Amino acid sequence: MKYLLLFVVVIVVLMLHKKNRASQQSVQERAKTQRLSAPEPMHACTRCGVNVPASRCVWDAQQRPYCCAEHARQG
Repeated sequence: MKYLLLFVVVIVVLMLHKKNRASQQSVQERAKTQRLSAPEPMHACTRCGVNVPASRCVWDAQQRPYCCAEHARQG
C-alpha cells in the first residue's frame, strides 16, 4: 500500500513539473514574439517646455507644438 501511495505522489509531482515547465516555455515564446512598437517622436511644449508625444500634441496655425489646448490658446 505504501508503494502505491508513493507511486501516486511521484506521478502527481511529475505532472505538476511538466505543466509548470510548459507554461514557462509559452511565456518565453510570447515574450520573444511580442515586439515593442517604434519609439514615437517627442516635442517640447512651446509654452511650458513639457515633452509630449507627437500623437498627443496640440498644434497651432504656425505648426508649433503645445501640451494642451489651453497652452495653444494662450500662445
